[in-house]
Amino acid sequence: MESSSIAIHESGADAKSVMKLVEISAGYWLPRALHVVAGLGVADALDEEPRPAADLAREVGANADALDRVMRLLASHGVFRRVGGKYGHNALSRALRSDHPNSMRAYVRLVGLPVFWKSWEALEQVVRSGKPAVSDVFSYFKEHPQETEIFDAGMKSKAETAIPPVMAAYDFSSFATIGDIGGGLGHLLKAILKSSPKSRGTLFDQPHVIERVEVDEAIGSRLTPQGGDFFRGPLPRCDAYIIMEVLHDWTDEQSLQILKQIRKAAPENSTLLVVETVLPDESAWTEGGGEHFGNHLDINMLVLTGGRERTPDELARLFSGSGWRLSRVIPTPSPYSIVEAVAV
Repeated sequence: MESSSIAIHESGADAKSVMKLVEISAGYWLPRALHVVAGLGVADALDEEPRPAADLAREVGANADALDRVMRLLASHGVFRRVGGKYGHNALSRALRSDHPNSMRAYVRLVGLPVFWKSWEALEQVVRSGKPAVSDVFSYFKEHPQETEIFDAGMKSKAETAIPPVMAAYDFSSFATIGDIGGGLGHLLKAILKSSPKSRGTLFDQPHVIERVEVDEAIGSRLTPQGGDFFRGPLPRCDAYIIMEVLHDWTDEQSLQILKQIRKAAPENSTLLVVETVLPDESAWTEGGGEHFGNHLDINMLVLTGGRERTPDELARLFSGSGWRLSRVIPTPSPYSIVEAVAV
């Protein structure tokens, strides 16, 4: 009897393991459905009252049966709610609306762009070669202006969710001058300067990015845009430098080059703040804490740019090779951490 019970238990465990592998292997079905619904603008077409899929399909230009089935899948995972054969909003689906204050529609559309999707399709070749699927993803967006609009909007929506936890975790007011290196359209630096009215900032990025930066009247002349190349410099001279999701785009050799250029411009006693996901170290894995969003993002960097997410020790090695010393790692209420380093 005891042997039979053990066999039944093991059989159940095996079946659970098999289903887990089925779920993982078919995992792309769900996000692809989300990409399509975001692209169609279904959430924008849905107001407060639940509506049949047929009504929504007419409004967004889709097949009624196909849209119903896709929305049923999403609703089964908590995106939209299904009530009496109709679909209504919930917290997740409202965030897919373009007019939501924390809208993620643009970011979902960005992740679903062909350049991303086709690159992930090439993952096996990436793993075999160790080289990204795209030769230069940044040049790709530069050459595709319509997709660049989605990229900018997606980065903005992502930044608007990532920036508040960073602001809550660190006091920037002690710095008179702050350089945001590779800061894109300046969402983070603008938020910092609004919270630190005595600080001034320089936003540094490629010229074609800087020319798209919008003036913010609340900051005025305290923000100076500067176009250039952070691999070659010259970079601005500031008390503090912040680089958010920049190093993870690049290899260790390229990241060292960026950090050396920053150190070359930095005065003594300056501070460097790297804002990225920080991977769990081996001790965290030993304690069962290896699960982290950074593990997902790390493979995205492998596929798209050849870059990587890093552990605290890996970041410390980059710092020590470029004139910086790791001071502390500050977690935030998000997947991102603030890695603080000081000039040496």
